[in-house]
Amino acid sequence: MADRRPLIQDSSYPSETNTTPALPSLGFSPDSHSLEFNSRAAVSPPTSPRISRPGYTRLQSDATAVERERSTPTVPEENEEDIADGFIRQPTSGLGIAGARPSPPVTNRRVSIQSIPRRSISHIAPSPKSPPIKSPPTFSSPNTGDPFLGGFPRGSPDSTPDLRRGQFSPREDGGEYEEYRRGVLKKSSTSLADDYQRYLHSTDTDGPRRGAPSIKSAYETAFRPTQECPTAKDFYQPRFTWVSITIVIICLFSTVFSGIFLGLALKAPRYGRKITTQGSFKPADAILLTSIMAKLIELSFVTSFVAFLGQVLSRRAFMKEQGRGVTLSELSMWRWVVQPGTLITHWETALYAGLSALGILSLISAILATLYTAAATALVQPVLKQGHWDAALMAGRVKTQFANINYLKTTCETPITTGMDTTDAGSSCLQIEHAGQGYHNYQRYLSYWHKASNLGNGSTNQHNRPPGFGLLHENTTIIPQWINVIDTAAESKKHRRAINSVSLAFPHAGVFAAARDQRNNILQPEELNSEGTYSIRASVPSPVLNVLCANLNKEELKPIIYNEWPNNKDVKMGDWKLLSNNATTDNKTVVDEIFGWAKQDKTLLSDYPPVFARIPKTFNTVLNHSSFAWNRSAIYLLGSGGPIDNGPNLNGTYTLCKMYTTLTAKCTTQYNATGSGGTMEALCEGKGDDMAFHKSYPNATDTPMQTNWRDVAYDWANSMSLNAGITDGEASNARILTQLILRDNKKGEIDLDPALPSPAEALAVMSGCTLLMSAIDSPFILDWNYSIPLLGEYQTQYFNASIKAQQYASGGVDNASKGWMIIILLVFLMNIFVLVYFLFHRGLVTDFSEPPNLFALAVNSPPSHLLAGSCGGGPEGKQYVVNWFVNHEGDHLYMEPGQK
Repeated sequence: MADRRPLIQDSSYPSETNTTPALPSLGFSPDSHSLEFNSRAAVSPPTSPRISRPGYTRLQSDATAVERERSTPTVPEENEEDIADGFIRQPTSGLGIAGARPSPPVTNRRVSIQSIPRRSISHIAPSPKSPPIKSPPTFSSPNTGDPFLGGFPRGSPDSTPDLRRGQFSPREDGGEYEEYRRGVLKKSSTSLADDYQRYLHSTDTDGPRRGAPSIKSAYETAFRPTQECPTAKDFYQPRFTWVSITIVIICLFSTVFSGIFLGLALKAPRYGRKITTQGSFKPADAILLTSIMAKLIELSFVTSFVAFLGQVLSRRAFMKEQGRGVTLSELSMWRWVVQPGTLITHWETALYAGLSALGILSLISAILATLYTAAATALVQPVLKQGHWDAALMAGRVKTQFANINYLKTTCETPITTGMDTTDAGSSCLQIEHAGQGYHNYQRYLSYWHKASNLGNGSTNQHNRPPGFGLLHENTTIIPQWINVIDTAAESKKHRRAINSVSLAFPHAGVFAAARDQRNNILQPEELNSEGTYSIRASVPSPVLNVLCANLNKEELKPIIYNEWPNNKDVKMGDWKLLSNNATTDNKTVVDEIFGWAKQDKTLLSDYPPVFARIPKTFNTVLNHSSFAWNRSAIYLLGSGGPIDNGPNLNGTYTLCKMYTTLTAKCTTQYNATGSGGTMEALCEGKGDDMAFHKSYPNATDTPMQTNWRDVAYDWANSMSLNAGITDGEASNARILTQLILRDNKKGEIDLDPALPSPAEALAVMSGCTLLMSAIDSPFILDWNYSIPLLGEYQTQYFNASIKAQQYASGGVDNASKGWMIIILLVFLMNIFVLVYFLFHRGLVTDFSEPPNLFALAVNSPPSHLLAGSCGGGPEGKQYVVNWFVNHEGDHLYMEPGQK
């Protein structure tokens, strides 16, 4: 049976020589191959220090071993002291162990050896029978092991001990480790307490004799805890110590600021101009501040809860008569909060303590501490957030009446001054602007129709046809809306000719400037790093462009064609400019009722029919639009159709169109601004009914035709080459327009073509830019209530509006983010709970869950068989649920298990 006696280390003795007697009794020889000893020379590293090597001595650990020694021949004491001297470095490989003087072997001899640390020479007196020696070098050169894995040298496999626990049994009589462990756990704890009391009161204070080999166990020392280890500090600290005050301050900080975060998350305040990219407090600053505060709250919450946990457990450990003590799994709960990953790596602690009240609180706190920063980022950190529709009274600037041609000429930007061209500088500039915007809008409109036609998405229903297109200030898209829609087929059938009547409502362009008026305090996208947006629904009138077209033949046109009158003369372009001012007639036509030519205004002749110079050639148009004397509010266009390839021949078919403008109270202007531009649209006939102008002014009605607009339309019509037919100019714009003349469909009815726009629709879209120009700086009501048409200074008018704007705000960006509210709320409630605990518990006790405190208490406590086998790999299984209490012996505190 193998010798399983424990080994106790003792001091080695220094020597004055380099050689010591060999130990034949251990069987070491220069020719021993089991340890790979040989006589080859080995060169030591030049930098290897000559240090004292550990010595070896015989140990006696129990009575059985003593009895065996009594019946066995022994080696003289002198030889026992010189065992270590038999190891000396030789010029060989391997461990370098050799004998200087051979000794005869001794049989039936059992010697236990153990390396012991070196002691200072001044504290150890050499044995009188030991020859003076010098400490030989270490067994192997430095760095022969693995510095990272802590292994043994690769070249000495036979000297590497097998430390698996199954190889050695703590019992003297052998047996397997598991048998030993099961036997130990059955022992009563009473014997342990008795042994410890005898150990505490032992009077044996004699230390080991100097110069003599030790035969004591490591547990037999002269250290007496009750006499030599009274507690230096009291385990109780009053309330007004710096530790107690600091913990309360940390709890108070965490409670207050977690409450502030909860309030911000619930209220979701909007910060407006307090957080902008152009202000002193920028969004990046707000994000950084929120992140820092969230982290501080998280850290203070963890600190306060861990302190609370330590107090509860430590107080429970002192109450042996009233409580159940503490377990190792409970003492590990603080790590769940500080290191949530231990719930996975040390899952046994959660298994045995997770369902207790403290365990549940600790698990919840671990989750809260892990997710709090994410929750604060989602709900408290300011982010760009879309608001709700909020009612507002907006202010706008007014300077001129609607469609004031003289004001538009002054605002048109051109290097040609009135000094260079007194009469036509403004008109020329306006015509260039009309041409640019009109053609651009018209081209986009035709492009949209091209796509709709190719995809087969066209419709004869006016509401479902493309609404037109406009552009304001080069970055705002205008979206008008068709209103007052008629049944084209029914009206055409009623009048027995093609009737094409449309009304296109445009948004009020003055809302654009009002949205940027500082008095309205609306955050612009550029103030939010070009990321913000806002929408305005303004309760203001909308200008409407009305176009009415009817098809006629040549005979029906003669009453209003100057060249067709009797005794006329050929009209040339230069002549017509003079003749047009007097070109009016009271002749009756077949379309008098359709166009409203009642001929009742004998003074201004405003309801008289127009007169055209001539009938235009095929695919040409002529205008009647320049009569200032008659105060006419509309302009008229006459176009001539022609043969269509792969289509009907419209030769001899003419279309006469009337264009005029009104203001309607049945629409709302909605403006949507973004960082790269915006859109402005008219919402009419139910779409914007809640903010329609007539809701703010119930008595408001649509106005009659706006007389001033005819002056604006004069420059527009000239810029679009719509009067080039008077000289047979054959302008491309006129050609496209006359190719759109309505014709009979497959049913023999005259209706809108699902694949083509109508002439009235095309003219409305083409001339829409005139309404956008005319509305700039015009009133936000239907009337002009000033005495002069143009004011010297801007005046303020107010109008009702609804605003929905993005601002930096707390509270999350959507409903899904509200789920984080539970984290913010629970952290606040836990902070209140912990703060109340520390305020109502006077003072603190030593927190024995802290590793330094627990270690100091454990090393000064008696060992327990209940943790047998845990010294190497740690506790396992039911050892986590053993109850432990803090007891005292005099002024000494120690831990002991409870009785189970």
